[in-house]
Amino acid sequence: DPTLSRSVSQSFNLLPRLSVVENVELPLSYRGVSRSQRRQRARQALDLVGRKLPAHIGRYLRRFFHPVMQFIEDNQEDPALAEFVLPLAKAFSRLQQATAWVAQQGLRDPEEAGAAASDYLRLFALVALAFMWARMAQVVLAIPEADRPPFHKSKLATARFYMTRILPQSSGLFAAINAGAAPIMAPEEAWF
Repeated sequence: DPTLSRSVSQSFNLLPRLSVVENVELPLSYRGVSRSQRRQRARQALDLVGRKLPAHIGRYLRRFFHPVMQFIEDNQEDPALAEFVLPLAKAFSRLQQATAWVAQQGLRDPEEAGAAASDYLRLFALVALAFMWARMAQVVLAIPEADRPPFHKSKLATARFYMTRILPQSSGLFAAINAGAAPIMAPEEAWF
């Protein structure tokens, strides 16, 4: 629906010699991400914050958020799943707060949405994968330990690894999103 589309404008604060996509790619280049990956991630990130978040008054988000929230509510009291559900709940809370921040700030200033786009996409992905690993852990834990084949044991170990070693990155991404566009927009073009 064209009336629901959003755009990120090329403002004077962005590097004028770069397109909007190239401006979003810039922090990824500092991280050593390949050019093709930078381009793909930048387009996906801008599409997520510029088109999919506001589409149909958030219906796409609710289709993801509601099952995650229900899983957390249904399993938060299960001691066997606590090591999976609690980290998921914390990261999901960060994602919800970041979503509200991006939506509010992005309506006020499209540069804020653009600045948050890449980190928001990564945060969303971390939470989505955490949800999948928590669900896999739930399935494996329902099998008596003596009956679990090595494949299932490896899934449980990987879920633990993800929750303790990968998902904590959500804290840093949340902080970066909340830092806003100012640190990204501060460098002057002449500095490059």
